[in-house]
Amino acid sequence: MSERLRTRRGRLQTRGPGGWRDWNPWRSKLAAWLRASRREWPLEPDARVLYLGAAEGTTVSHVCDLCPQGMVAAVEVSPTAMAELLVVAERYQNLLPVLTDAHFPARYAPQAEGCGFLYQDVAQRDQLAIFRRNWEFYRPRQGLLMLKAPGIRAGVPKAVLDEAEAELRETFATVERSDIAKWAKGHAAFWVED
Repeated sequence: MSERLRTRRGRLQTRGPGGWRDWNPWRSKLAAWLRASRREWPLEPDARVLYLGAAEGTTVSHVCDLCPQGMVAAVEVSPTAMAELLVVAERYQNLLPVLTDAHFPARYAPQAEGCGFLYQDVAQRDQLAIFRRNWEFYRPRQGLLMLKAPGIRAGVPKAVLDEAEAELRETFATVERSDIAKWAKGHAAFWVED
C-alpha cells in the first residue's frame, strides 16, 4: 500500500495535510472499488489525474492526498457542487477545479494536459460515450469508470452492466469489473487499459 493509504481497525484511511482521515466506501465509489477489487493503490504520488464528476470533492480530496506531487483536474458541471469543491481546493495546491461539461474534453485541455489516469463518476445516460470521448482525447494509460446502471437505463442493473462491459471490451485490451453494489446500489467499477 501507499505510505499515504492504510487500513486501521478495518477502516480505510488517507493521509493528507491535516493527518490521517477515514475514507468511507459508502460515500466514495473509489474507496468502494479499492475494497471490492482488493487492489493496491494504482497511482504514483506524482500522477496527473483527470477526474470527471468531481461533485463536492469528497473523493477528489482523497485522490489529492494520495497524489501529493501530482495534479488532479476535477471537472464538475454543477455550480452548486462547484461552490463546495472550491472550498476543498483551498486546502490542496494540487487540485484544479473546472466548472464545465465532461461532454466537451477540449474545454479543460489546459488543466488536464498530460493526464495519465482518467477517473469518471458521472451518472448521465451516455456515461460510456463520455468516458470514451475523454479517453480518445487525452489518451491516458489507465482509467477507472464508475458506472451507474440506472443512469443508463431502467431495468435489471446486472443486464445493463453486462452490456456496458461488452462495449468496453470492444474498445479496451484490459477490462476488469468490480461489483461495488454493496456500497453504491446499481453500480460497478471498470478498470481499463489500452
